[in-house]
Amino acid sequence: MSHVTRTDSRTLSLVVLLLSASFTQTAWADSGPSCSIQKPLPSHIPYAVKKMNDIGKVNQDNVIPVTISLQLNNEAELDNRIAEIYRNGSPSYHQFLTPEAFKAQYSPTDEQVANEKAALEAQGIMVQSVSDNRVLLHAQGTVAALNKMFVTELHQYQGEDGKVYFAPANELQAPAESQISAVVGLNNVTTFHNHIHMQNILRSRTANAAAPEGNAPGGGLAPADITKAYGVPSSVNGSGQTLALFELDGYDPSDITAYEQQFNLPNVPLENVLLTGATGDAGQGAIEVVLDIEMMAGVAPNASKILVYEGPNSSAGVIDTYAKIASDNLAQQISSSWGEAEDQAAASDMQSEGTIFKQMVAQGQALYSAAGDSGAEDDGSALSVDDPSGQPNVIAVGGTTLTIGSNSDYQSETTWNDLSSGSGAGGGGISKIWTIPSYQKAVMASDKQGSTTMRNVPDVSLNADPETGYGIYQGGQWQIVGGTSAAAPLWAAFNALVNQKRIESALSSLGFPAAALYAIGSGSGYASGFNDIIKGTNGTGSDSFTAVKGYDNASGLGTFKGEGLLDQLSQN
Repeated sequence: MSHVTRTDSRTLSLVVLLLSASFTQTAWADSGPSCSIQKPLPSHIPYAVKKMNDIGKVNQDNVIPVTISLQLNNEAELDNRIAEIYRNGSPSYHQFLTPEAFKAQYSPTDEQVANEKAALEAQGIMVQSVSDNRVLLHAQGTVAALNKMFVTELHQYQGEDGKVYFAPANELQAPAESQISAVVGLNNVTTFHNHIHMQNILRSRTANAAAPEGNAPGGGLAPADITKAYGVPSSVNGSGQTLALFELDGYDPSDITAYEQQFNLPNVPLENVLLTGATGDAGQGAIEVVLDIEMMAGVAPNASKILVYEGPNSSAGVIDTYAKIASDNLAQQISSSWGEAEDQAAASDMQSEGTIFKQMVAQGQALYSAAGDSGAEDDGSALSVDDPSGQPNVIAVGGTTLTIGSNSDYQSETTWNDLSSGSGAGGGGISKIWTIPSYQKAVMASDKQGSTTMRNVPDVSLNADPETGYGIYQGGQWQIVGGTSAAAPLWAAFNALVNQKRIESALSSLGFPAAALYAIGSGSGYASGFNDIIKGTNGTGSDSFTAVKGYDNASGLGTFKGEGLLDQLSQN
């Protein structure tokens, strides 16, 4: 009899616990934040808003689409796993995750997603879809519903440009039980720009000693000039490799065909991946898309495919486009030439990007990002770096000015700095958001201008000066362009050459190359793998960084010596 009583007591306790848990979960889903302890969701107010005039509340009935980012599960374990994936000698070395494995082990579960969806919809915020990796919820709600759910108030702000914007007037909150880490789309302040610069036609190329004529129409650098100057061997051409581009505009495919025909290149298959809100039509930013494709096609002409991911130019569009590239996992080398200064965007948006980039790295994808064309002042007025280049799981690509001989041989390089004439300079500096990644610590001596505690930018560089620029065909004509917009896709194309050679040697793909690049940069093979840029700055006055021996925040590790770096990255 006493045995039965003890069993019943345990059963009753278990029932009480289950009912309690069920009630708590149901109350959260049914009643939202009013019945739950709140947790802060910081950094949703863009810095730029602080300089604007608050002109009152946003209409409560307006409907706003948002992308809601959810926290990963077991993130500390994921960080350790990534470290092991890139530690040479580890049993997990280059054992990259598939999107399915990443989702199963680290993404929010189906049950967690269902709970978030129920909680949001209980407050009138309708969830329309979930991203493939289960990290993003695409939803929409009235301003009143969003204000209530996230304990905030959306206001209108008038900018110095006369335009009216909206953004939260106070930082967000969410139920403590929630997986929500950020809400993207609650402001329309941040827009992303490309990093392309046209040659200044008022300046004579012949008057610039650093700008001998290239072999493209008009004197820009042709593909053969690029590969000759940077020592890329003819034995590699991107065969078997798929590349991808992150874009916020469309393009005219006939421009690419004309470029390939001019230089007798094969027609690299192009595949457009359009995100919701993107049309694929060529807009004002089409020259960026064309530049990116033509640079990739020039250096990796036998690539299997170039995927062109096109999203709308909004915070949510940016997150969704990167997430699609990660979830598809079709390309191991990706380039992005669009960004915004860290101190102009909302830090919560950058954190959401960071989650996606972490997935890319775990899967062995390498994202190369243009570091910006405003030198050390990415925001145009103070020391700052560009996002996403400031992210630790991205390879930031800065800019140089390349001098070549009449036969396209490499002669010298300096940092690209043409700010005095009103043009640009290669981006570089110190992130205010991200701490220094482990791969950078070995090159950051205390006597350098960089930081030993925060992330330093750029990682590498390449010619970006429009006065020593690249010939491209766009809009029915030949043009000469530069900017770190050109340098990033060229580095991604070089990554494809490395992976081609590695696969042909029965090795795994390179994956995210930061650890390998910095190991070379701090080792005996540095001089054979990189052109060390030791002249010039990337700014004016005290707001600049100086090129010095070894790594620096003006040029990173330097530019690639094609054959030497290719060989070193293809060893193990």
